[in-house]
Amino acid sequence: MPTFSIHTLGCRANQADSEQLAQILVGAGFQEVEFGQVADCQIVNTCTVTREADRKSAQMVRRAARSGEQVVVTGCGAAQRGGAWQRVPYSALRLPPDQRENVLALIGAENCPSAAILERGWLRRDRARALLRIQDGCDQFCTFCIVPYVRGRARSKSLEWVVERVRQFEHDGAGEVVLSGIHLSAWGHDLDTNLADLVETILSSTSQVRIRLSSVEPDLFPVRLIELMQLYPRRLCPHLHLVLQHASDTILDRMHRGYTLAHYDNLVQEFVARVPGASLTTDLMVGFPGESDQDFEQLMNYVRRTPFSKIHVFPYSARPGTAAARFSQTVAPPLLHERRDRLLRLAQRKLVGFQRASLGQTRPALVESEWERPGWMKATSDNFLPLLIRGGPALRGHCLPVRLLRRWREAVVGEVQEGF
Repeated sequence: MPTFSIHTLGCRANQADSEQLAQILVGAGFQEVEFGQVADCQIVNTCTVTREADRKSAQMVRRAARSGEQVVVTGCGAAQRGGAWQRVPYSALRLPPDQRENVLALIGAENCPSAAILERGWLRRDRARALLRIQDGCDQFCTFCIVPYVRGRARSKSLEWVVERVRQFEHDGAGEVVLSGIHLSAWGHDLDTNLADLVETILSSTSQVRIRLSSVEPDLFPVRLIELMQLYPRRLCPHLHLVLQHASDTILDRMHRGYTLAHYDNLVQEFVARVPGASLTTDLMVGFPGESDQDFEQLMNYVRRTPFSKIHVFPYSARPGTAAARFSQTVAPPLLHERRDRLLRLAQRKLVGFQRASLGQTRPALVESEWERPGWMKATSDNFLPLLIRGGPALRGHCLPVRLLRRWREAVVGEVQEGF
């Protein structure tokens, strides 16, 4: 039996793409092995959103070339050649992210029906959470971002296609389906509908699987989603990863983000006020060209007063081909690193504060996989807290009430309540 492995870098959309690649290969008779083991085909699903992402992606491709007979490079870095990619073996096969269904033909197994395999839908046997990419591409063209150039313009999967996939995942035993996309908030704008309409249809067409939204952008975010979180508290997770990037309107305008801080903050206030157990996470960038001390302090002050539970911090990285790569007033690396470190320390304090505020609560949690210590399982609460609970593999896939007891590093230790 031929073998394959996949290593995924980057966002939830990439993770969902990797799930579909695995679906195609398993359906065609391949067996999946751990990345790094000898395999007939090694796939690296790459990210190119920052220079560091390029470096890590290229590094993993070189590692795969040392252990696999075939190396397939897919994801946003599949078209990259310069910079960190110069040392990538030219024998690596390039698979654009919108051509996943061609992977079998690319590796010489063209007689296998990729499209038919994809149409069936598939949940890995060892997974409790299913990732479903429902949107691709982006029309925003933020000045720092290369993604629209490698992913193309925004386009949505049809409502019927998405609902059928979610129903299939529920039938296969998924406890949660994560809806993802490159610009998820833009889903439906090319179909004369919107993301709230889709989520409401999913909830009315399924019975128990819970739905989580991946990263969403504030510019096209339909506020009715907050109302749906109130109406379906057991089904629609009270968590938003609402991307901010910066709290200075001057910087947001230079980034071409399409919203102001006031617009963003109005969404935050409504979400926190109306949704019990609301958890707010975000992405922030420091060191964007032209970022002054005042701009950075505005960012720090906004983070201090806003109830973020987790923050991903990115230092600005010039991407060749983007508008920002031509901007002047670049922030010197020592100052950029100083700002990054200050924001990271604040982000850690926000995380610890959210964990501590959650202790004593009982929250529904999806049990996902075994932890490194025997007799313990990893789970995720509805509001996106990583949890550790006592139990065995029989609990995988179940959504259970868990009382949150104490912090353990980046997670919270919980106890499943009696009767479950």
